[in-house]
Amino acid sequence: MLINLDDFSRMLKIERNYSDNTVSAYLSDLKSFNVFLEKNKINFKDVVIEPKHTKNFFRQLSKRKLSPRSIKRKFSSLSSYFIFLLDRKIIKSNPLNGVFTPKVPKALPEILTIDEINKVFFQSENTDNELLGLRDRCILEMLYSSGLRVSELCNLKVNNIQFDLDLIRFFGKGNKERMIPLTYYARKWLERYLTQSRRILSERSNKGSKFVFLSNNGLPLTRAAIWQSVKKYIDRAAIPKKISPHTFRHSFATHLIDGGANLVEVQALLGHADISTTEIYTHLSREFIDSEYMKAFEKDKN
Repeated sequence: MLINLDDFSRMLKIERNYSDNTVSAYLSDLKSFNVFLEKNKINFKDVVIEPKHTKNFFRQLSKRKLSPRSIKRKFSSLSSYFIFLLDRKIIKSNPLNGVFTPKVPKALPEILTIDEINKVFFQSENTDNELLGLRDRCILEMLYSSGLRVSELCNLKVNNIQFDLDLIRFFGKGNKERMIPLTYYARKWLERYLTQSRRILSERSNKGSKFVFLSNNGLPLTRAAIWQSVKKYIDRAAIPKKISPHTFRHSFATHLIDGGANLVEVQALLGHADISTTEIYTHLSREFIDSEYMKAFEKDKN
């Protein structure tokens, strides 16, 4: 049985400013290690956890054919937990010493062309349900022109939007504040949605009164609901790519770099703590330009 999980959870929230979703992911990984210990009748209080135990744990994960990325994530969660215990002198050595995990291949995320994005926009503008269609069109615009994460869209409050300054003042991952410029199109769709669809939706419940995006029942919109809405319009647009709401954020960053924005500017807009996370978009930008050139070249040949 693992120990001091409550203290570990508090440390992640208070000292590292991790979001509730991130903390839940860490605890979920630790739970799987705890299940392994219980199955092997290893009690943390009675037995010193050694590298042989953690090696067996990761060996079992590999046998279950977990992806290298999932295994790497569990390793990271366990590493943070054991370092926490070492700092507090609860354990004397790190049970992960000498334990190695598989390399995670760097896969570049999918992005959309401007034409593909416009096709998705068009589908949301031509739907039978005008009330929710307007809401969804606004969501798509915000995903693309503001680069917000889905979780950030769900938590976006009306008072985060400052129309007088054309800004979105937002507290994102790690409760860090960032200012996002409100583009012409984002402002246009937000104003339409707030004065039309949201006004009607907000009358159906008082539970979503602070939030920008509401469900058909007037409740704050969930991540799953946004995912379903986006998927619906992507399917209608018949775009043969593996796309999620996060694809719009990737496209936003890549198109900014294509347009001449520098990495520091893009890092600030995306809310990345480390610029190395943002650097992927320079690779995406090159790949994007090359693929578009080849498409145009093939078209000219035909």
